Amino acid sequence: MNVFEQAQDRIRVDSAPKLSEETFAMLRDFIYSKTGIFFHEKKKYLLEGRLGKRLQVLKIVQFEEYLHLLKYGQQKECEFELLCNMVTINETFFFRNDAQIDAFQQKFAEEVIEAKKVYNHRTLRIWSAACSSGEEPYSLAMLYLEHLKPRYPDLHIEIVGSDINTAVLDMAQKAEYNQYSIRSTPKLYLNKYFDQFNGVYRLRQEVKELVRFEYINLIDREKMRHMMHFDFIFCANVLIYFDEKAKIQVVGDLFNSLNRGGYLFIGFSEMLHRISTAFRLVSIPKTTAYKKE
Repeated sequence: MNVFEQAQDRIRVDSAPKLSEETFAMLRDFIYSKTGIFFHEKKKYLLEGRLGKRLQVLKIVQFEEYLHLLKYGQQKECEFELLCNMVTINETFFFRNDAQIDAFQQKFAEEVIEAKKVYNHRTLRIWSAACSSGEEPYSLAMLYLEHLKPRYPDLHIEIVGSDINTAVLDMAQKAEYNQYSIRSTPKLYLNKYFDQFNGVYRLRQEVKELVRFEYINLIDREKMRHMMHFDFIFCANVLIYFDEKAKIQVVGDLFNSLNRGGYLFIGFSEMLHRISTAFRLVSIPKTTAYKKE
């Protein structure tokens, strides 16, 4: 890098919008009120960096002006959608939580299906909440095709994937993935359910048609009231971004979304201690699940 380029970089850094402590607090509170996601003071740099790029695109000089746009602008709904896309973290890949997936396939799915047969219920409903670009719900769809459908040919399955980030939902709908996403995928599934072309792994239609995707904000109680009658909910690595109040609300709504006898799976680093006593904790090798009785 020559002297001129170094000078240009310094100018860009110096001219980047600065987020004051006061405006950070207001912006953080706005995001929290809309999503339940709480940014600690230590994460101020993250908002400043990610949203600063958006301000430059909009040719806005100050974060105060951007906050006003979010609250009162004519395109505030669209801008809020873009905001969510910028600040949410989407780290996932196929068969990521292998202990949970094994427990679902080897133990809990059979338990729930057999219980349904008593009442002649033949539909298994699964919700992958905060599914990012779709790897989790598609993993569950492949498990169904490979293990459950042969054993229960009359079983109908409904899988819903949801997220607050519209960009990753678009990726999920497209169902085309790179090497990073498939790195933990067993060869059996890779060969049977993907088509590969120039380093792109495209899911086959028989998998795609088992999953539908929706935009769902987990803190939106009106929307959550429509998410009902699920047998399994996978909601991993989401609660860590909420404070206790938001966790209590979201977990309560997830409890209401489950059928009796259904299971909630959350992240390995998450727990419902002090959040909810409504579930029964079920311990299995390498993981846990929460059952609605």
